[in-house]
Amino acid sequence: MTVTLPPALNQLVDRLVHTGRYTDEADVVREALRVLERQEFDESPALEAAILEGVASPHQPYDASVMDRIRHNARSLT
Repeated sequence: MTVTLPPALNQLVDRLVHTGRYTDEADVVREALRVLERQEFDESPALEAAILEGVASPHQPYDASVMDRIRHNARSLT
């Protein structure tokens, strides 16, 4: 596989290799793909906790105040 990166990403890869943490460019790409895989396929612990809390809590009708609280809590997780 051949991958062409824009100059800014190519410079980033070069800097990461020069730190000594990665042996070569392929090592940087492999690590980036592992991080992406975890991000795409692993469930977020915060999301899982929020879902479990919702399942365990008593039913509340959804009104504007409930939606505002949900939005506020969601923003605080990021």
